[in-house]
Amino acid sequence: MERPYRRRNPSPIEQLEARRLLSATYYVSVKGEDANAGTDPALPWRHIQKAFDAATPGSTVNVLPGRYNERLVLNVSGNATDGFITFQAAPKVILSAKKVAGGADVISINNRNYVRIIGFDIRDNLKVSNGSGIRLTEANSFIEIRNNRIHNMTGANAMGITVYGTEPTRGISNLVIDGNEIYKCQPARSEALVLNGNVHDFVVSNNYVHDVNNIGIDFIGGEGRSPDPSTEVSSNRVTRARFRGGGRDAAGIFIDGAQDIVVERNLVWRNDVGIEVNAIHAGRVATAVTVRDNVVLANNRAGISIGGPDALGGSVQNCSFTNNTLYGDDVKRTGSGEIRILFGSNNVVENNVVYGRRGSLLMNVESSAGPNTSNYNVFFSPDGPARSRFTWSGVPLVGFAAFQTAGGQDLASPFANPLLRRPTALDVHLAATSPALNAGDPAFVASAGETDIDAQPRLQGARVDIGADEAA
Repeated sequence: MERPYRRRNPSPIEQLEARRLLSATYYVSVKGEDANAGTDPALPWRHIQKAFDAATPGSTVNVLPGRYNERLVLNVSGNATDGFITFQAAPKVILSAKKVAGGADVISINNRNYVRIIGFDIRDNLKVSNGSGIRLTEANSFIEIRNNRIHNMTGANAMGITVYGTEPTRGISNLVIDGNEIYKCQPARSEALVLNGNVHDFVVSNNYVHDVNNIGIDFIGGEGRSPDPSTEVSSNRVTRARFRGGGRDAAGIFIDGAQDIVVERNLVWRNDVGIEVNAIHAGRVATAVTVRDNVVLANNRAGISIGGPDALGGSVQNCSFTNNTLYGDDVKRTGSGEIRILFGSNNVVENNVVYGRRGSLLMNVESSAGPNTSNYNVFFSPDGPARSRFTWSGVPLVGFAAFQTAGGQDLASPFANPLLRRPTALDVHLAATSPALNAGDPAFVASAGETDIDAQPRLQGARVDIGADEAA
């Protein structure tokens, strides 16, 4: 009889397979016990914190239906070899911090890697001071926060998701925040969803932020710059982000002193301000920010605001605002305008649909604005071309021709009804006879991967269409 073949030096493949056997599936249930092994759904752990302490790299933790009254601190990480640790909630899992001591955050993640948090209903962080539903701090990498509901955060600075890259060298990188709903929070004077400091290589997409008392989504520079221009803010919906009181306005999406960010295909409506790019601290510069293919409607003040009031603050430079559709902003008739340009220079405003309310400013270029470029936009208001309102260098102007003459800008921009399909129902697709069709800058070249609001290729005709819709 032949002896079985025995390899003295196992191959690397066998070693990898042995390692993968170490991964596991764990279970957490309100009927479990933390003394259990947790690997059998009939013998689950009792607390999510047990999983946050004991889950192994490459494993999946299934949290079964029920109400869990906990505040959680993540004490485990995955790795590049074994993979992510995935914490996923079944339907009807509630994670509540009501009357639970142990800090101001519901989930705290500090210096962890390769972790996914998926599908939790996170609520009842009540009467906090500077607390969050989920908070990341210092240095973290490969963290994914997906499809969670975060609500009922009350107090001062009671936020939804906060990411603070406070570690100066590595910071927070390879971050995905996708598909979350954040609402009924009281972030004032902070933000409902914020990335602040040394945070780079991130995607913030498909989130729905609404009914919060300050800024909806915020990206703050100054503590560290993103080295990767692929960072992206896309396909989010933000509505009813409004500050209660005087002295400030809540933007749906706010870029503050950051750089190398693409803000695209977002729907931003009924906030104080739609999209704002600014640098509120003296000496800071927001630069290389691209705001494109967004829909901005019915905000209380400006639709898109560029720059701060004057040189006492920071500046916005070398940013582009292209192929956006703005409709019916400045609901409260504050004189902010559909597009407001303040302290900043070398910015480009091009290929946008700008549809204003009767009597409102279509373009408000204030006295602090530096040299910027604006062209190939479609302007319209019910006032008509002779009575439409603008400002140039802080000087009020009546009539589109007066605006073109004063600044020498928008000489190739038509004043015409863009024929949006149903803008009051958030439908800004172009009609078949729209003057915005094939009317954009003839030198326009679509960036790699750029699409319109329907995820269609940005350029489909001889010339790019003006606005957020590229008609097929």
